[in-house]
Amino acid sequence: MKKRAFSRILFSLLLLLFLILFAFLCICAFYHVSYTPEACTESADELSNPYIGFYSMYGYVLGNDTLSNLPDPDSNPEETPGLVMLELNLRRFADQDLSDPALAQLDTILSSWQKHGNSMILRFLYDWDGKAKDSEPQSLDQILRHMDQTAAIVNRYTDSVFLIQGIFVGNCGEMNGSDHLSDEDCSILMQHLADVIDPSIFLSVRTPVQRRRILNSTELPSAETAFDGSLSSRLGLFNDGMLGTANDPGTYGDTPASADAYRSAWMREDELDFQDRLCNFVPNGGEVILDNPFNDFDHALSDLSRMHISYLNSEHDPAVLDKWKNSVYHNETSVFDGISGYDYIARHMGYRYVVRNTTLHQSRLNMELENVGFSVGYRRLDVEITLVSDDGRIFSFPLSGDSRFWLPQNTSELSVSLPFRELEKGTYTVYFRMTDPSLWREIQPANTFSHDSYGFRLGTLKLEKLL
Repeated sequence: MKKRAFSRILFSLLLLLFLILFAFLCICAFYHVSYTPEACTESADELSNPYIGFYSMYGYVLGNDTLSNLPDPDSNPEETPGLVMLELNLRRFADQDLSDPALAQLDTILSSWQKHGNSMILRFLYDWDGKAKDSEPQSLDQILRHMDQTAAIVNRYTDSVFLIQGIFVGNCGEMNGSDHLSDEDCSILMQHLADVIDPSIFLSVRTPVQRRRILNSTELPSAETAFDGSLSSRLGLFNDGMLGTANDPGTYGDTPASADAYRSAWMREDELDFQDRLCNFVPNGGEVILDNPFNDFDHALSDLSRMHISYLNSEHDPAVLDKWKNSVYHNETSVFDGISGYDYIARHMGYRYVVRNTTLHQSRLNMELENVGFSVGYRRLDVEITLVSDDGRIFSFPLSGDSRFWLPQNTSELSVSLPFRELEKGTYTVYFRMTDPSLWREIQPANTFSHDSYGFRLGTLKLEKLL
């Protein structure tokens, strides 16, 4: 009797386990997936990506009867630089508010470049002749008022305006030769600019010591505070004396770095180290000047990388740029071996993403993405994987991670779990796409992948259902 009862219990348990296992298998379904990746071959081609590279400069005097230097609306944006600097001269209004026609001109200028597809650097100023004291408002309040007025227009173009250089004052707007450059005035002007300009737009000062004085510390953004909209997280640098001398005229000093000496310009190596840490989170750029050993190609390459340079003037200094064009990059293991120094620098300013490897482990697609550029991309990208079946069905999945932390000379691990149980059997082409949601522009990786309307082709999946 006991034996039969035990047998019934054992049978019931086995039946229950079978039913549980069967239910699990019905839910999970067996499938087999094979993945054939494309070769992740690095490309040395020039890429057309926003916010980076050699920029072209255009100047406008607001209040003039007519505007010139506007982009031709019928021209092909691909035939003009993707990044432009617009110098906006307010000299006609040194003693008064900007007029409505002048503000309308500012709107027209920004709208024209936006429609042309360009990302923009802006610099407001009162002087192009090295006579800022004669051209600027005598009253700080008037400058603040001009900031208010221009911000109302600029904030309409947050998709295209990448950053603003300076605080409206100084010779050529470069924060020198002005009556408004005391520590107090600089802090007032920059804080007000930060208050009225949309927090998505970066700001910049001419030298590292100016940043430290404005913030009253050696404060640097961290991974936790970067991109949080605070002044520290927005305040980058522009150096228009870059690589010009041992101290990049007016940029570096002779004081050793220390927390107590934050109001002094530090020695070159210390300031380069400061920029190395700072500019993983805020942009840095400018123009090179004066042919000298500090901008010989090898030395320039080292410093530009340490400073995490995103952009440079395409016209200055011609002697330096020509020197780079006549230099050659040598590295037999690199796809850039034999390229000119100029082209090498042009291709590495800012971010440059190379897909190094893709694999499939169970249901997870993994990608190794290396940033070989000088800097990060400071605006967050939308990154996705798209599967396209042979019969045209489309499935898109966001990839993990924040592109703003894809650090230069580092490889990031990206992945996405693919819902194979929910997909029909068949063959799927796998695509990778990075998109700037501000400009609605697709970001090009530095690979030889074929490209179509779905993105860049990574490989092929073959899905077979076994149950």
